Amino acid sequence: MRIIRFFLLIAVLVLALLPRGSVRSAAPSSYDLIAAVNALRANYGLSAIPTDSILMAAAQGQSDYLASYCNYSCNGHVGPGGTYARDRAVAAGYVLTSGMNVVENWAGGNSSTTISRVIYEFWADEDHMNTMLHQDAVAVGAGVSEGSDGSIYFILDVAVRYGSGGSSTGVGSTVPTTAVTAQVALVQVATPQADGSVIHVVDTGQALWSIAAAYDVTVDQLLVLNGLSEDDFISVGQSILVQVAYTATPTLTATITPRPPTRTPIPPQTAQSVSTQAEETASTQNEVLGLDRQTMGLALVLICGVGLALVVIGTISKDKKPPQEGE
Repeated sequence: MRIIRFFLLIAVLVLALLPRGSVRSAAPSSYDLIAAVNALRANYGLSAIPTDSILMAAAQGQSDYLASYCNYSCNGHVGPGGTYARDRAVAAGYVLTSGMNVVENWAGGNSSTTISRVIYEFWADEDHMNTMLHQDAVAVGAGVSEGSDGSIYFILDVAVRYGSGGSSTGVGSTVPTTAVTAQVALVQVATPQADGSVIHVVDTGQALWSIAAAYDVTVDQLLVLNGLSEDDFISVGQSILVQVAYTATPTLTATITPRPPTRTPIPPQTAQSVSTQAEETASTQNEVLGLDRQTMGLALVLICGVGLALVVIGTISKDKKPPQEGE
């Protein structure tokens, strides 16, 4: 029982003596970071940067320092070995010749931060890409450290000899850094296919971040559409789905619906005869004072008869009158 307690006590003391940020089991390794950077360079047709043990030690010392004291609020380029990366590299024993310098990238994240995200999101701007895609890079070192609070810090130190094209390392004094522009290949946007989908074929010097920028989408969208993870890298000639095909819309059959009446139907009317002008004239001639021709004839006969009777009566009366004197 005493032996068990003794070993437990030793284990507790060892854990207590470990410096903060030295435990990195859950974090990616520094060699993983270098491999990812060299894969990026391969996409741009650049050669891999050889690893240097002194630069590895300098970069790891800086990441350990940030994991112990930074807490996301410090300048990651400032460390105990010097203000600049070249100063820390020289302090660690790396010798620079005339025309050489050490340039550096740093990033802070958490336990879920991947190397792919660091490269294609945190370091996707021109300045950080210049460090990783430097054509005159001759050596590289990296450090990845995890703090006790779960924070993770990434350091990438690249030694460059300007004008060398990445030929070799050298020995000598430091020189100021000059501006270098990475040769990032332009992305030619693909024409949508007949079904509306857009497929981009990766060309030399292209990466997911540059393809996403050209098509105005995010890197995460490309990862999801193509079933990729943040740790995957694309290669020249690979087809990248940028936009899925349109969803077919069902064809609707038109149904003819009778239009409802807007006015009350008028019942059919019996056709009526229309008298002509001749008929109206004849009718007018046949009717006088509302009597037809036959009735008018009878009336005239009757009148004539009455008149004749009166004449006869008058004549008879005259013949019977007594004669007067002088007649």
